[in-house]
Amino acid sequence: MSLKQIIIFISGILVIGIMGLLAQGKGQISDSQKKAIDKMTRSINLAPDFSLQDINGDIITLSDLRGKVVVVNFWATWCGPCRMEIPEFNDLVKKYADGNLMILGLSISDNEKALKNFAKSYQINYPLLFGSTKEIDKISREYGGIYSVPTTFLIAKDGSIRTTYPGAIIKGYPIHNQFMSDINRALAENFN
Repeated sequence: MSLKQIIIFISGILVIGIMGLLAQGKGQISDSQKKAIDKMTRSINLAPDFSLQDINGDIITLSDLRGKVVVVNFWATWCGPCRMEIPEFNDLVKKYADGNLMILGLSISDNEKALKNFAKSYQINYPLLFGSTKEIDKISREYGGIYSVPTTFLIAKDGSIRTTYPGAIIKGYPIHNQFMSDINRALAENFN
């Protein structure tokens, strides 16, 4: 059982316990009780944090991007559908050049040299991240297991995972329309 599953389990028990106590009592939840429940359950949907190097030598840490909408795309250079997504993601970088949207291409299998060589052939306007096999396996597990590539996560400004998209996100397919709608909704949300 992962740490996230344990936290979810314990939080669920706490929420059920609080609700049970309330059912026996007044039947009303006070503002302070609501705040306590929110505080206990806030981290359940947080995207697992990671720090990885990009092909330019910069270290990118997901939690440093709070306040922005982040697209985390698990991909590989050998993956045809992954390659098909690159122009779509480049268009998003251009469309949201104000900096409120960040796309991270997290390679599941490529090393720095392979990614740099790939980037010479393909124009990619967003950070390509890599790590050791151990690091990538750990991150993949923390995200629930990456069973196919591409797999994309939309992370809201507060750091929570909003939606997961298995498969390629390509214009002309229903998943693209949903993806764009979800991005616009996430960008419109306020971040406290």
